[in-house]
Amino acid sequence: MKTLLVLLTVAVAFAAKRFDGEQVLRIVPEQETHLKELSRLERAEERLDFWKGPTRLTRPVDVRVPKDILKDIKTMLDKMGMQYTVMVQDVQQSINAERSRVRAAGFGFDQYNSYNDILAQLQTFATSYPSLASVVDIGTSYEGRPMKAIKIGSARERSNKPAIFLEGQIHAREWIVSATLFYNIKFLLEGYGNVDRITKVMDSVDFYFLPITNPDGYVYTRTENRMWRKTRSGPIDDCYGVDPNRNWDDHFGAPGASPNPCSDTYHGPEAFSEPETKALSNWILNNTGSVNIKSYLAVHSFSQMWMSPYGWTEDLPEDFSDLDSLGKMVVDAIKEVHGLTFEHGSIARVIYITSGDSADWAYSKAGIKYSYAIELRDTGRHGFLLPPEEIRPSGEEFFAGLLVVAELLAGPAGFST
Repeated sequence: MKTLLVLLTVAVAFAAKRFDGEQVLRIVPEQETHLKELSRLERAEERLDFWKGPTRLTRPVDVRVPKDILKDIKTMLDKMGMQYTVMVQDVQQSINAERSRVRAAGFGFDQYNSYNDILAQLQTFATSYPSLASVVDIGTSYEGRPMKAIKIGSARERSNKPAIFLEGQIHAREWIVSATLFYNIKFLLEGYGNVDRITKVMDSVDFYFLPITNPDGYVYTRTENRMWRKTRSGPIDDCYGVDPNRNWDDHFGAPGASPNPCSDTYHGPEAFSEPETKALSNWILNNTGSVNIKSYLAVHSFSQMWMSPYGWTEDLPEDFSDLDSLGKMVVDAIKEVHGLTFEHGSIARVIYITSGDSADWAYSKAGIKYSYAIELRDTGRHGFLLPPEEIRPSGEEFFAGLLVVAELLAGPAGFST
């Protein structure tokens, strides 16, 4: 009876839209006509969910296709001579596998947790490590949920230490992001005083983790629609939400964002229209005197990339040599952990043109030199639906990269010998 009650509780928690029979197709455009048709579909066919949109020839396009139009889409691709492979055979089965380790209640590092359990775990960290961790209020979401971050660092040796701010899960469906960041918090706290390299870094650098920047969207992915990406403001033209990573006041509304309120990349009616982006940007700017942020890491999934500004143009910033040099060091460290290859370079050149994004804002408006947009594992085999057994490996490889960034900011005092 107890087991049945647990299963029923989990089932109720995930009483959401189903995706039975839907597939994710990978299409490689080899001709300009292919690229134009895929771009047209992305703009015009709202039933298609482009996980990786069309950008350039030979670059894979990943699209989730509903069951009722799957046959028609495959027929169209065949007629146009576009080669495709099935990356996700059944989206609902992948969702079921993703939730296979969920417990009825309580936080677990190797599962995807509810927002309430995430907030509770932040407080547990602060209570368990009072000299190393403290919860930070960033703001409040559109639906009134608290946006909580956690500061990690020791009080030894340096005042006004350089800091790294990690912005997590601004896109609601990228569940692996917050799970990865929680493992990184755990590694830092458990390593301090026990692992020399971690101790040196924490004595020299502070870390601010905001595991979930878009709490309303995240809750919606757990209760209503696993594939939801945006915030939950609105409606505008009967459509809800804004892409919070197109809503920042840096080249707002330029190419790389959509003016269509029904689009997944809708930039919003104005820059910082969303309480979440407004609160976070205000916190960054209002705390420049007390928090010495030298690196801003906007963490996303998926594609395995570590990218520096700019997103709005393929032109490179004056600091690109330094940014890309660090990026190469990071991806080399990541590869040593589980053998995965991450690309590095500028956002626009590595992935696509994007405007109004947080990494560009942090670099250009907040003056944070080492600002990056990061795409975690994988490259499309599971996409946004990574099974729970990949959470810890993702945390381990990201932690290797994070330490490289921290050691650069720390200078000689923070490097392991």
